[in-house]
Amino acid sequence: MAACLCLSTALAGEIPRISLPKADNSGGLTHRVALQFNPRLGEVEARLEKIATQLQGLPVLTDMDALGSHGYHSNFTGDSESNWFRIEWERARWVDAVALVPTRLTTQSGEMSNYGFPRGLRIEAGLPGAPQPILLAEIEETHLETRRGEPVFLAFPPIEVLWIRVIPLDLPTLPKKHVRFFSISEFMAFDGPVNIAPSGTLSAGYSIDAEFGWNIRYLVDGQSPLGPPEKPPSPTSLGWHTDIVHESESSTWAAIDLGETLPIDGMRIIPAKGDSPVKGPGFGFPERFRIEVSDEDSPESWKIVWESGTEPFANPGYNPVLIHFDEVRARHVRLFVERQHQPDLLTAPRVLLSEIEVLQGFDNIALGKTATTPDRDKSRPHDATRVWSVAGLTDGHSSTGVLIPLRQWVHQLSLRFELTEERRRLVRERETILSTTHFWLLVTAFTLLGCTVIGLVIWQLRLRLSARRHIRELRRKISSDLHDEVGSNLATISLLAEIAPTSTRTASVEDISRLAREASLSLREIIDLTLTPKRARKPLPDRLREIAGLMLKDHEWSLVGDFSPELDPEQRRNLIFFFKESLHNIFRHAGAKHVEIRIEGEPRHFILTVADDGCGLPVFDSGKSPKLRTLEQRAESLRGTLEVRSKPGQGTRLELRFPLKTQLKP
Repeated sequence: MAACLCLSTALAGEIPRISLPKADNSGGLTHRVALQFNPRLGEVEARLEKIATQLQGLPVLTDMDALGSHGYHSNFTGDSESNWFRIEWERARWVDAVALVPTRLTTQSGEMSNYGFPRGLRIEAGLPGAPQPILLAEIEETHLETRRGEPVFLAFPPIEVLWIRVIPLDLPTLPKKHVRFFSISEFMAFDGPVNIAPSGTLSAGYSIDAEFGWNIRYLVDGQSPLGPPEKPPSPTSLGWHTDIVHESESSTWAAIDLGETLPIDGMRIIPAKGDSPVKGPGFGFPERFRIEVSDEDSPESWKIVWESGTEPFANPGYNPVLIHFDEVRARHVRLFVERQHQPDLLTAPRVLLSEIEVLQGFDNIALGKTATTPDRDKSRPHDATRVWSVAGLTDGHSSTGVLIPLRQWVHQLSLRFELTEERRRLVRERETILSTTHFWLLVTAFTLLGCTVIGLVIWQLRLRLSARRHIRELRRKISSDLHDEVGSNLATISLLAEIAPTSTRTASVEDISRLAREASLSLREIIDLTLTPKRARKPLPDRLREIAGLMLKDHEWSLVGDFSPELDPEQRRNLIFFFKESLHNIFRHAGAKHVEIRIEGEPRHFILTVADDGCGLPVFDSGKSPKLRTLEQRAESLRGTLEVRSKPGQGTRLELRFPLKTQLKP
């Protein structure tokens, strides 16, 4: 039990406390993720499986109240602790457990299931020779919100006591009133398997004993709302059903042969439970009866050892009736019914009993023995699976389960409640873990989705910006190339047209035609390199010879070298424009007669050399000629270097060196 039991003596300084628990599978992604990231979920589910196993075979609380007597009812007071009751023995008794059964005043679960039961309990005991009582146990939380009348069972180390007092703590107030009261249906004090409470004397600060069903002595009469001490499974025999008679005064009997003469001192009679809730619990229990014994092998005379008297016996409901008498020796024991039960004039009198136990101390010595009755029908069907049978009187079953010892029964009912409370708490914890995991999975999923959407938007924007930059760069290159190539050619055409004399107009026209063809080829090449960079092209040396043939028509020139590397379109374009610009400068400014062009290659570099014997370049303070600015820009575009060697009157030598594209580092 998840309540903490407390036991202390006068010599012990600490008082342990009992605290009842505040308690109460799955597949899918959420469950798998929760198991992966929260080990507690695995612990909870393992414990839930263990609880499910423990619950199997435990007694089950009945929904139908057994009725019988109500029990103890205190006065109506403003506080809780003044509503105590006490049980005292003439001599010290050993006790190792107590049990309390709440009062239930309804046959429907959940309605007044814990009538007058407190939220907390304190149990004190008086020890022989001790001036002050000790605290046996204290329950801080009884869970009234979920309790349906389940008993409270508290076990502790055996202790010898003179009396036990039960003090309620935190009694609920009545609706719309400010008074409290304490009510208990049954109190049990155990010495091992024996309930010694019936042998004690009860007292209380106040007890309502005048109203029907309420009396402090009912605390130990063995009658509670829970019925007989039983657990599943249900038997096939409901018990003994007498022949139908017309008069309730018709007598009948059930005799049990013990097989040998044995000492006996009591009998326990278990009422039957059929399917007639309209007739009420205890239907068929005899109204007047006696117990007889015989020590003969074939009994002819019976000795009465106990009788109920002339007044109708109080109907016990479904509760067992325990009868003690002075010890006698007998082989045959007979329950003789003088008056059968007839709840109304429309119902035929009958006797219905599920079990008769013959007691030797606290042992049932009639289990499995032969029972006989004067009935014509020893067995009669009840429904498709159950029967009424005389043999069922000694089979160890009630009408609804296997009869078990009283201590085991209240302990296991209490244990079922505690396990159910723990299961409820663990189920809530499990749902919390799964719901939290599900929440964070959703947050993560939406975050990833949001990031993906934002990434796609940014990617699209970058694509658009990149496309715009590419278009702008493409336009800039086209305009620059057109300016450099077409512009220079057109300027030359214009110059030739202006300076040519009339007599040489034909040659000028030829030059104009040549330059026009070069301009046309340049335009096609610009467009070809820019818009169709992957198309197959003329080998580089051949293309350079073609350009030199057009631009150096009036010069003596030579091109040495057949090195033809695989240049990408960007390098090829910049190299050709560099070459054209250098030849254009020779044509316009150098006044040279001879031009030498050399193509060389190294494992990682391309080298282009253009040398002329013209007028050379003047020396400037900056060390650079403004006429070579365009060539320098082209060299930079190729990630190369331009070396210029020139002196006035001694010609000019240009050497372009740049790495091949495959050797460039990003």
